[in-house]
Amino acid sequence: MSALDEQQDLAAPSGTLRLRIKDDEYLVRVMRPASGTSLHELQISLQRNREMLADSFEAMKEACRDEVFKRKEKKDVDYFSPTMNALVARANIDMLIPLINVKGGVASYKGKLEAIPIEKHIEKLRNKALKKVNEEDAKESALGFFMILVVIAMVALLLFLFL
Repeated sequence: MSALDEQQDLAAPSGTLRLRIKDDEYLVRVMRPASGTSLHELQISLQRNREMLADSFEAMKEACRDEVFKRKEKKDVDYFSPTMNALVARANIDMLIPLINVKGGVASYKGKLEAIPIEKHIEKLRNKALKKVNEEDAKESALGFFMILVVIAMVALLLFLFL
């Protein structure tokens, strides 16, 4: 770690994670729940953060659609908000699972992605969102091409029948 990296780490407030996703830096503030928080409230919070992660993925796909379908310039597409929301949700999930287990509940990571480091998880979500949008674009292109072929075939058939 260089002296500059150490200075940057010192500049981040306590309880803040400095994460880098696709060349953008994010500062994610993680706050522990109050000590009197019930097990039930922690479990609800875990579920809500998982929902927030799923919602963030959908927002990432929407941002990719803006870039791919609407041909917006990358600087005009909001990747920051859904990525930040996903990072916060994932950081909370990492904090909540052990807290629930310590309080006598049962919580575990769901799937492979929740078990990998936060940065890799969210970067994979961003890549998956872009891949899905590109697949949609390819399907639309193929459907358009197929429709053109059908029209040409019908025109050819009509010409053959009437000429």
